[in-house]
Amino acid sequence: MMIARLLDDWKAVYRYREFLKNTVAKDLRTRYKGSILGFLWTFVSPLLMLVVYSTLFSVIIRMPVDHYPIFLFCTLLSWNYFSSAVQSSSSIIVASGNLIKKIYFPLEILPISVVTGGLINYLYGLIILIPALVLYGYYPNIHYLWLPVIIAIQFVFTLALAFLFSALTVFFRDLEHILSIVLMAWLYLTPVLYPVSLIPEEYQYLFGLNPMSVIINSYRDIFYYNQAPDSSLLVFGILAVGLLVLSHAYFSKVKFRFVEEI
Repeated sequence: MMIARLLDDWKAVYRYREFLKNTVAKDLRTRYKGSILGFLWTFVSPLLMLVVYSTLFSVIIRMPVDHYPIFLFCTLLSWNYFSSAVQSSSSIIVASGNLIKKIYFPLEILPISVVTGGLINYLYGLIILIPALVLYGYYPNIHYLWLPVIIAIQFVFTLALAFLFSALTVFFRDLEHILSIVLMAWLYLTPVLYPVSLIPEEYQYLFGLNPMSVIINSYRDIFYYNQAPDSSLLVFGILAVGLLVLSHAYFSKVKFRFVEEI
């Protein structure tokens, strides 16, 4: 019964695929509307962040890592995609209250559009990342074939959290603010800014339980270390699909209460 309902929901999303496409396009057009640089902020923003972190950890707090800017940049973009998508999706239902009350459409489209828009921004970021890698001598290699797999797994995991938090925030508005703190702490508990080797051995198993560590390490494996990701990536991929099913099931169960709550 539940599986049939979830399949019907995905069929409805497919029927409204043009609406989804327009929603994503509108978000990308209006994201930097009114700013001088406009769409160029898609590239400028990660570059400025790279400069800040690189200065901090290469000059002030020296990291024992070769070519630290590249070491950082090859994972910072993917983390930014994850954190911004989760944060933005948490408030998407509440923020779209007027639209939800005016017209019918599958509500799943809202969190899907946020995560998809973030993915497109990340793919644009690769336009800067890959030439930067080449500039530092890290050339594309056979392990880049893993890149679509890593991106797909991250998309599934991010969408799972988007379904969960977008639904929960309707009933617990403080969650949006709590998430900003959690994501900040999550960043420092994930080996984005530092290598895994700096983690004390007795705590490494705890960091291994962090799902984003698997994703971050996988990106760094192919971009920086020129090697295939660890087998834990595929295990996590299966778990991410399971989490997506469960979080969508919860979203589907409570979405009929959204209108009265917002």
